[in-house]
Amino acid sequence: MAKKQRLIDRLVEMGACQTEKEAAARIMAGEVYINGQKAKNGDMVKEEQQVTLKGVLPYASKGGFKMAGALEDFGIDVTGRICIDAGACTGGFTDCLVQRGAELVYAVDVGFGQLMGKLRQDSHVVNLEKTNISDEKLLSLDPCPHFGTVDVSYLSLRKAIPYFSAVMHGEGELCCLVKPLFEIDDAEARRTGEIDDDQYAPLLFDLIRDVNAMPGTAVKAVTHSHVTGNAGTREFFLHVCLGATCEPIKDGDIYSAIERAKELELYKK
Repeated sequence: MAKKQRLIDRLVEMGACQTEKEAAARIMAGEVYINGQKAKNGDMVKEEQQVTLKGVLPYASKGGFKMAGALEDFGIDVTGRICIDAGACTGGFTDCLVQRGAELVYAVDVGFGQLMGKLRQDSHVVNLEKTNISDEKLLSLDPCPHFGTVDVSYLSLRKAIPYFSAVMHGEGELCCLVKPLFEIDDAEARRTGEIDDDQYAPLLFDLIRDVNAMPGTAVKAVTHSHVTGNAGTREFFLHVCLGATCEPIKDGDIYSAIERAKELELYKK
């Protein structure tokens, strides 16, 4: 079990507050966040959790906290890599990749005008708005991306991953956000936005089996998202290899990711 410390102590230790009294006051005022979620007095934090103060969030969106957690859990280094981030939106994933040393990030989104201004102006980012991951123009990207981050809405990873594989010419790695509401075969769950805890395991087992059945594709690892979805659903990440073989993940890894996800506080806007 990861060691925890008092949030108040972390704020003083990181120099954000001069005294414990000041730290407590800022927490009470709603100015302190843990992994993008508003903190409360008495909170304990793990070493790997990101603590920030209002107005100085380190990423373009809370998605950055999700990606940072996945990269850490999977031990992925993106330094100097050519990346593609589909479903970029405001750029949380893109921002995280750039801050971690990516050489170039293609920020792809079907929307328009959503990418944060600082990323639009960043020389390490190519803004490809009004573009779907299935767009044929992505097949000729130069340089070709070999690391992809996947955060797509209303589209199962079963359909999204083959598009990424085509864009990346069948070689590289993917860090895929699993949004259960878009993977589950349950109309009532999709309508209400609510998923029972006992539905996560069969959902992940089925999804991983289907991804492994794709040509030249294999799931290397699974972890939980360190931040829940807006609707409070637990989310997960798959580390997917393209064009390479890897050891199959163990059933226990899936159950462990689910248990860690269930320990998270629900995200509140």
